[in-house]
Amino acid sequence: MEQGAKAALQMGSNWEELTRWEQWGIAWFYGPPVLWEVFRTISPWGFLFSLLCVGMTVVLGAWRWYLLLKAQHAGISFWRTFEITMIGQFFNSFLLGATGGDILKAWYGMGDAKNQRTEVITTVIGDRLVGLLSMLFFTIIFILPNLELLLADKRRIILILFTMGMFFCCLIFLVMAGSRGLLSKILNYLPKMHKIERALEACDKMFRHRVVLAEVFLISMVLNVFCILQFFIIAYDLQISIRAIQLALIVPMIICISSLPITPSGLGVRENLYVIILGGPLLQIEPAQALALSLVAYMGYLCWSALGAFFYLLCRQGIHHKIEFASTQDRQSESSRKIESAK
Repeated sequence: MEQGAKAALQMGSNWEELTRWEQWGIAWFYGPPVLWEVFRTISPWGFLFSLLCVGMTVVLGAWRWYLLLKAQHAGISFWRTFEITMIGQFFNSFLLGATGGDILKAWYGMGDAKNQRTEVITTVIGDRLVGLLSMLFFTIIFILPNLELLLADKRRIILILFTMGMFFCCLIFLVMAGSRGLLSKILNYLPKMHKIERALEACDKMFRHRVVLAEVFLISMVLNVFCILQFFIIAYDLQISIRAIQLALIVPMIICISSLPITPSGLGVRENLYVIILGGPLLQIEPAQALALSLVAYMGYLCWSALGAFFYLLCRQGIHHKIEFASTQDRQSESSRKIESAK
């Protein structure tokens, strides 16, 4: 739409006076050709290096989840964890937000973890929360070096305040789940909450592994660096004038906001945020360039998602049998717990 507004101005038309249909018509007529010209500046080597950065984030994400599973003694190998992560990557490409694939990760993980289904679900949630917390923390670190950039635009201030709110909410939830304090007291007054109580026990067990949590957080921070590096390579190829320290604030902030379940894979939300933030004062990057930056980065993500589809086709055979077996083991485990409690 920003490109359409510029085209209308060049034609001597007042953009605000045009109807919504006329605006869409101009935007679709002039926007794609300009966007294509920007795309043509991408070199094959630049895209390949950015693709490798995405691959590193996938591998590091799988390793992070594997460490949490290992702490719960789930008995799932790293290679199997990587396979399930790739399946989640595939479903993330079209489910809501950037977290829809976590449901599939939990589903496949339960099929392999026998009688530790609740613990597997807990690790999936914990993995997502720790990853989100580290990315939000990464964003907050770079607020001061980019303070002038933020204060130059009210919309950037609103977005960074929203990001900080996400950080504190995530932190409070993790502390509550880890301490089992307030949540446990609430559950004591509710009937038939043994499943959630067991999840809290798994959280408590996970938080007792301080070394593992430190490793997981460190892996997440390295993962964030590869995210920034991917966008920096693409921005350099697109001849976008922006510093790495500015991307270190903007990229994780947009990733965190677009991960909310608003649109499939955050599509549209993410692109609009890049156009708004990069097109504001002090940066003034062309809308077509900002949009191309987001779309090229997403294309790299889709390439790895396509590989995830291959893993999905390989692994879908036999999963129902595994889940059924795990369900039986879970019921036996619950029966044993009740007998021990009765004694």
